[in-house]
Amino acid sequence: MQGQRLANQRAIDAKRSSDTISDVLAADDLNELPDQNLAEGLSRIPGLTSFQDEGAGLYVGIRGLNQEFVNLTVDGMEVSSAARTWDANARGANLEAVPTTFVSQVEVIKATTPDLDGDAIAGTVNLVTRSAFNADKPWLSIGLAAGQYQEDVPSDDVGLSSKGNLSFGRVLGKQEKIGIVVDANFRNVERDNLKPYAFWGSAADPAALPVELGGYAYERKEASYGLTGKLEFRPTDSLEGYVSANFFDSETDLDKNKHALYAPNSDTALETFDGAVATIRNDKVDYGVDGALTVAGGLDWAMDERNTVKLAASTSTSSSYQDDPRVDWYFGGPLSGNYEATGESYVYLLDTDSSDAFGDQGNYVFNGYRRYQEELNKDVSALKVDWTYASNENGGLGYKAGAKLKKTEADFNSSYFRWRNPTVQADFAQFLYSENYNFPGTTNSQFIMSDVGSLASFVEGLGADSFGKVQETGNGNDYTVSETVTSVYGLANYTSDAIRLVAGLRYEATETEAQNHFNNEDDGNWIGTNGDYGHVLPSAAFTWFATDSLLVRLGASRTVGRPDIKDLARGETPPNDMGIYARGNKDLEPRTSDNFDASIEYYFDAGKSLISVAAFQKNISDEIFDLQTPYVFTNDLNEQIESYFVQPMNAGDATITGLEIGAVKDRLEFLPAPFDNLGLSANFTLNEGEMDLIGEDGDIVRTVDPEGLSERLANLTVFYEGEKLSARAAWKYASDQTQQLSVDGSGDLQLEEYDQLDFSLGYKLSRRVEIFGEVWNALNDEQRFTNANDVVGVPNWYERVRYGQAFWLGVNVNY
Repeated sequence: MQGQRLANQRAIDAKRSSDTISDVLAADDLNELPDQNLAEGLSRIPGLTSFQDEGAGLYVGIRGLNQEFVNLTVDGMEVSSAARTWDANARGANLEAVPTTFVSQVEVIKATTPDLDGDAIAGTVNLVTRSAFNADKPWLSIGLAAGQYQEDVPSDDVGLSSKGNLSFGRVLGKQEKIGIVVDANFRNVERDNLKPYAFWGSAADPAALPVELGGYAYERKEASYGLTGKLEFRPTDSLEGYVSANFFDSETDLDKNKHALYAPNSDTALETFDGAVATIRNDKVDYGVDGALTVAGGLDWAMDERNTVKLAASTSTSSSYQDDPRVDWYFGGPLSGNYEATGESYVYLLDTDSSDAFGDQGNYVFNGYRRYQEELNKDVSALKVDWTYASNENGGLGYKAGAKLKKTEADFNSSYFRWRNPTVQADFAQFLYSENYNFPGTTNSQFIMSDVGSLASFVEGLGADSFGKVQETGNGNDYTVSETVTSVYGLANYTSDAIRLVAGLRYEATETEAQNHFNNEDDGNWIGTNGDYGHVLPSAAFTWFATDSLLVRLGASRTVGRPDIKDLARGETPPNDMGIYARGNKDLEPRTSDNFDASIEYYFDAGKSLISVAAFQKNISDEIFDLQTPYVFTNDLNEQIESYFVQPMNAGDATITGLEIGAVKDRLEFLPAPFDNLGLSANFTLNEGEMDLIGEDGDIVRTVDPEGLSERLANLTVFYEGEKLSARAAWKYASDQTQQLSVDGSGDLQLEEYDQLDFSLGYKLSRRVEIFGEVWNALNDEQRFTNANDVVGVPNWYERVRYGQAFWLGVNVNY
């Protein structure tokens, strides 16, 4: 057994032996497709979603809930992988730098038990690293691949991408008391993204052009690498331990260019416009995760046949950062032409004079310089002890108890300045240049950009005194947060030939301390807030072995969802181009959720194939969402725009119910050879949810889907495993997903339904060497984001994102 079949068998065995409702993804399965990182690989599991940024997975959600509800651990211990600095959620674990080769398997635990952390309303994702003691023999594997992404925007052509990994493990010495595991990986990717047909700002008449119409072109260079080392020791049959270190790092260099028409006057009868101005925005952004390091250790001591004590400790640190210099340019026009409203987006055609003027870089004047610099440092330390009194060989009662201390510290530092209206004579236009490029949705033949790096040095050399309009924030938005969770638990388990029962209580006490600058003033006094609360969290998991092939499982639990660490302390951020401010809320209450689970699992083909059906319901109290309070913003052109403040608030109750169906068929043996080597795996998830949004007066304003909820999720994989040839086609689908909510609907943000098809093909040249090819996003699918403005009646924000296809060729060598 090899490849996909071996991965399926390992996953099925782990699912069957679990004490509760769970799913497992084996490393063989993770590495068989061109997923860019672990977040994308996890989206193949029933009920899981990958939350992306510009086509690359970042976070993982479970059962329609986002990363804020997911507890992510490595070998059972927390890790620090700092979220993007600008993300609304800083609690979620950023997986953009974590490769799929890092783990031996992934456990997704959907119905919790008392020995698991209570901060897991959606569930727990545990990454299990490789072990030399669990391997049949020593191993050494090396993989190298080169790839090409197809989407190409100015100014540089997309170059060749590469990735590679090395994994080594073995037991040392004749007595096999020491094991060593080393994993290393790298990934260098050049890929471009395109956002055509984008628009912002709604008009009263949906047949009229919106306030701003245009699009973005992104040039990306992404680099990541990681190194993992584990030293295992087994001095006696009753004592086993390990120490490990994991290091991951990622960096993205992004050239981001926008062209747009602004404030056109529309004649809806003739579908013409006039009076428009042109704007250009050029960014050169550098961001990533700077050195996520986790050091962990554990010790298992079997005191006798029934008593075992386990100790584990970990300390983890990481930093995410962003440096975003930006230049804005302006051309007063006026520009005119024709347009077409498609019902979803708009296409415009400039008349000849306007087209020539639009593409003439000499018409554009410097309109301002802005720079964001942000850094989020996150440290997580944990210590836990577990005692187990196992039932005897014939079953019966067993017991388990333990305690855990976990401390999370976050430190956010930022600076921001925006300089406009220069008061000195300076040649800003020397940094402008243009290239021949026809942006989709327009007939504009020129694409104008600037050398942002050189221009940034030039402008910063002039200094703030050379500008008439200056906005600056040095450290006024800095904050720190500390959270300490102390937990104890006790459970009893009963096993027999027919049943398995785990039940008990967990108590978690939480203390928080947050600080930010008074009134968000630079060098202002630090203002501190403190909070503490406790939760009793009961849970039970029941398994009935109806037959050797049929299992019935039931689960009930209470879990907690602590407020995001950023939301507790964040000050008021500067407004973006549309005037949107963001604030924190020190008075947020934690969520609690009562969870109910049930599943039926049927194993056949001698345990190699599986059909499972699982149902669940989550009743969440004090849900948290971003309240958006409208206000009128005055922009650079002295125009008034209806905008809003964003502040996290406790909502009313939320309920999520769902049904998951999964199937694995190891071999389609009823087909004639060689097609009898085909197999398939498939899963389908139905989610339904509602959440009450509470207004400032405490009344329910509207009932909506919770943030992050997709009502339908699906995966289908068809694979072939021959003696030499292997192949796989994998399709994944997610229906519409709400990503941001507002009380009145004016700021709702939605990702429309999306699917993707990927292929892989491998051929064994020998027992040790395999060549392979991969196709990512084979059908060139796109993603669409809309602000479904329930107030105006038509979307006032729309982006259509193209990622293109990618083709990879590589070789794997195994010893």
